[in-house]
Amino acid sequence: MKIISHFLISLLFFTIDLRAQEIPIGTWQDHLSYNNSVSVTYGNDVVYCASESAIFSYDTKEKTIERLNLITGLSDIEITQIRFNTYNNKLIVAYKNGNIDIIDQNKKVTNLSFIKINSSITGGKSVNHIFLNNHLAYLSTGFGIVVLNTDKNEVADTYFYGTLGAAKNTNAVTFDNVNIYAATDDGVYFADKNSTNLADYNQWSKLTDLPTDKYSNIVYYSGALVVCKDSPNWNSDSVFYYNGTIWQKILSYGLNINKLEVFNNNLIVAGSGLTILDNNFNVIDNIYIHGNNFGIDAKGVHQDASGNYWIADAKNGLLRQLDNWNVEQILPNGPNTPSAFAIDVQDGNVWMTSGGYGNWRNYAPYNYRVKGEWLTVPTTVNDPQSGQSIYSFVSVVINPDNINQVFIGTWGTGLLEFNSNVLTQVFNAQNSVLDSTFFGTTCVSGIAFDKNKNLWAVSSYSDNILSVKTPSNSWYNYSFAGYKNDIAEYKTLIVDKNNYIWIQDQKNLKTYVFDYNGTLDIKTDDRVFRNLSFGSAEIITFIEDLDGEIWFGTSQGVGVIYNPSNVFSGNEQIQSVYIQQDGQTQLLLETERVKCIAIDGANRKWLGTENSGVFLMSEDGGEEILHFTTKNSPLFSDNIFDIKIDGKTGEVYIATEKGLLSYKGTATDAQEDFSNVFVYPNPVRENYHGVIAIRGLVEDTDVRITDISGNLVSQTKSLGGQAIWDGKDLHGNRVQTGVYMVFNASQDGELSQAAKILFIH
Repeated sequence: MKIISHFLISLLFFTIDLRAQEIPIGTWQDHLSYNNSVSVTYGNDVVYCASESAIFSYDTKEKTIERLNLITGLSDIEITQIRFNTYNNKLIVAYKNGNIDIIDQNKKVTNLSFIKINSSITGGKSVNHIFLNNHLAYLSTGFGIVVLNTDKNEVADTYFYGTLGAAKNTNAVTFDNVNIYAATDDGVYFADKNSTNLADYNQWSKLTDLPTDKYSNIVYYSGALVVCKDSPNWNSDSVFYYNGTIWQKILSYGLNINKLEVFNNNLIVAGSGLTILDNNFNVIDNIYIHGNNFGIDAKGVHQDASGNYWIADAKNGLLRQLDNWNVEQILPNGPNTPSAFAIDVQDGNVWMTSGGYGNWRNYAPYNYRVKGEWLTVPTTVNDPQSGQSIYSFVSVVINPDNINQVFIGTWGTGLLEFNSNVLTQVFNAQNSVLDSTFFGTTCVSGIAFDKNKNLWAVSSYSDNILSVKTPSNSWYNYSFAGYKNDIAEYKTLIVDKNNYIWIQDQKNLKTYVFDYNGTLDIKTDDRVFRNLSFGSAEIITFIEDLDGEIWFGTSQGVGVIYNPSNVFSGNEQIQSVYIQQDGQTQLLLETERVKCIAIDGANRKWLGTENSGVFLMSEDGGEEILHFTTKNSPLFSDNIFDIKIDGKTGEVYIATEKGLLSYKGTATDAQEDFSNVFVYPNPVRENYHGVIAIRGLVEDTDVRITDISGNLVSQTKSLGGQAIWDGKDLHGNRVQTGVYMVFNASQDGELSQAAKILFIH
């Protein structure tokens, strides 16, 4: 079949659009922090550094960084230890929940979930330390010692050596020429390492000449056993070695010790810096700062043959140091904090806050991403006027008319205004109409712009709960008469197309709708509708969709108000949403706690839950399109805090309990015309097998794809402003090398535009 086109087109030469560098549709991207390093190891000229969330490798010859996380192959999150085994060139990755990954030199990941899934294990499952002996890896866990055969990628043995075979929290393991030693919370235990049955607790004894204390580290060095006694008090840890007669204290000054390591015939004490000792236990060097007098918190260390110290620093990622002055920080691009609580996204700009409800002194700050790069922000933030510390960043909104202006709400220190990424103003109860009945605190959570460019903010623990800032910087505030507002906690606010302000008091489980009747300065014509309800469910969040309907996330699923303009009549209530599942009609997510909702360019609903990950539902909520969980996707957690969508690219940003990631969705915001139509990837090369996107379309665009002779190859309709083609013809076969035409027409036929795609095989 040939398409006879009435389109007026101008065929241009092919150009490579920078947008082709976006992640492909249907793929994931991590936005993790790699600053909070917990472990480091080295092998074959590659340094591996683990944060709590993921690993990155640094090739010391090529000077390249590679990420390794849930998206790129790891099996879990919350890493505790990593160790490279030079015996067989395998990397061992251990997790807080006992999960284990073994990665070979071909980057194949083998998962060993024996510890994680074993429900009969008593005691903690976290892996505290990894000791290598040829192909065997001895894992110190919260219940005992697990021995891995890293040649066969299997568990070889498990030692429960506590009283009568009870669990014993083991912090580290080492060998000398005769025995295996285990540092525990109540002393050091040992057994003959050549025993054929170390799983028998009777084979184990406790060192009686060492006081009963918590020992966090143990190594065999210079013919002596060396232990670290852990103290609950800061800088009070101590190191001892056995000189053949008594236990001798090595370092007399206060220490905070995280690791004992032996490299290049030196003993390294790692913690608040590095202390290096020779084989006579004399201090030969101290590494205590990393440029500009910033202190070191070394969670792990490796020294290579060239004398470089590779340090896993708790706040600064990976440090390469020769001494206190020759320092290099190595870090993948990402946020500077692992916490992702609230986010806003617009035109490729991403702003993220780290949370703080119920924590009045959470100093984890904000982060922002511009043009694909996370930019450096301070680890602590101060008021530019008063110099006071700012804390508990809980909400964020980008000005839709000026992406260089951003506002952040804090739970205690007011409303922050940023211009061109710089904090320029802090508004609080002392210098604005923002109200607070608690002296010195201004809790601002819900913030939103209306269609008139006014910024609305809601203040908890206040009498005048609602405030608005106009584009000309005039301020007004409002109270709801008859309600005791000073004990309320307002955490959600939206402004709908009617300019109604919707507010949720989550402490008292009340929802208000406020209408200022178009007169900010006249309060006599204001209206308030109180106490919207959804049966016995707690209303958690709400959002307006593209049709002007208000969708609610609750403790018992999802509800909707179809005609919010009638809400003040008292007749418009929250309606249930039904879905057909397994031949049964059910309430949408009625057993789920829905914490956040986002609307994509096709008016579909992205629902974030507390326990079951993310659902993508059809426009009316009646059909499940996607369901992402930690079991079927790279989601870091099934507890979702926030979802926002970049309407321009279709990228869906998901803030989880354990960090931020994004998924490239199929829908973008519809355009008013076809002036910015483009196709990506373009050209489509032989090694690409994903879908092709046609973007910049109007709503419900009819898209027809033909070969250069006009034969119809495929036909589809846009999702919002984007259509998707799988690169196959009407018979399901992948198209051949050549140029293909894309003809786009609006639903009424008044608008049209063409594009072309080059396929290369």
